[in-house]
Amino acid sequence: MASDTIIPAMAPPAGQTSNFVDPPYTGTKFVVVNCVFLPLAFTALCVRTWTRAFVVRSFGWNDYLMVMALTLSCALTGVTLEMLNWGLGKHMWDVPMTSLTPWFMKLNVIAAILYCAATGFTKCSVLIFYLRIFPSRNFHICVWAIVFIAAGYAIASILANIVSCSPVAKAWDLTITTGHCMNRPVFYFANAGLGIFTDFATVVVPIPWLRRLQMPTRQKIAVGGILAMGCFVGIVSCIRLASLYELLKSPDLTWTTTNALMWCTIELNLGIFGGCVTAIRPFIRRYFPRLLGLSSGGYRSDSRKYDHQLSSLPSQRPDFSGRDNQYSATLTTLRADNDSGEHILSQYPSSHEKDADGPAGIVRTVDFNVENSSRTEQ
Repeated sequence: MASDTIIPAMAPPAGQTSNFVDPPYTGTKFVVVNCVFLPLAFTALCVRTWTRAFVVRSFGWNDYLMVMALTLSCALTGVTLEMLNWGLGKHMWDVPMTSLTPWFMKLNVIAAILYCAATGFTKCSVLIFYLRIFPSRNFHICVWAIVFIAAGYAIASILANIVSCSPVAKAWDLTITTGHCMNRPVFYFANAGLGIFTDFATVVVPIPWLRRLQMPTRQKIAVGGILAMGCFVGIVSCIRLASLYELLKSPDLTWTTTNALMWCTIELNLGIFGGCVTAIRPFIRRYFPRLLGLSSGGYRSDSRKYDHQLSSLPSQRPDFSGRDNQYSATLTTLRADNDSGEHILSQYPSSHEKDADGPAGIVRTVDFNVENSSRTEQ
């Protein structure tokens, strides 16, 4: 029902009238998408954060970047849901001009800035995670090149959205008639193209090194799953590109922006979820081992521990049957990030290990236990 006192944001097409009371509305599906995909990303990040901080005990830069990505995703959801109160999901001729400008337009700019920043953090987090898996110097160069591209166009996109108009306020205040603005839909289209490129580059670059990587097959499958998730995110980006094409052709901004923002939400939160998949296996191994075919039971040992220094192990076979015999050695293991490795340390041995020429030099020592265990059912 049109009102003589309300000016629509756009003149209705021929044969239609403005309806400010009960207009066609597509905002419900947008709410559902946010209620599904944001909690999915939030849950995945909670599992990742707990695992990295308390299970693996190695919280790195890629984890901080992913936390920032989810924070911005939450802010994006808040802003876009607020846009529903100012015309999002309705035809422009059913939206009052006072709702479109300045509020809808201003929130639209803020949403674009949040999306660009969040996707930049997400991609950089995944790429920096790759640096911890693949030790190849050439691979690191390729990854840093993609990081530079992803971070560079994210920063450029943020700045472009901020200064898209001159004066800046012209981006949301349609009453300003002087100055000029960039073609925002064209900019979004180009930005999406670069995003698709970095999505698929993130998937393709590790493949040659993954084939040469010496790791158990299960771990290769896990890394392959992460790459497959990245490929799926790339497909979602292509779908979002199609929605941006619709935005490029249609003047009905409040209606067509709904699908574009919906696919932005799906792409961003799926990217966060895929980047957090790496923490699922350690988390399950610790708290739900039966899901991986592991047992929380096993052996209950009535064991006796005997330690002996390897350098002074007697030539005759030691008697491990007594309780007073102790044999010891030292295994030096250092944890680097989320992997542990053996290190041969340069050190001075104890006085009984020195010879007449001085210290023995580099000493490699190993821990071993000899246990007399009886198996009992758990």
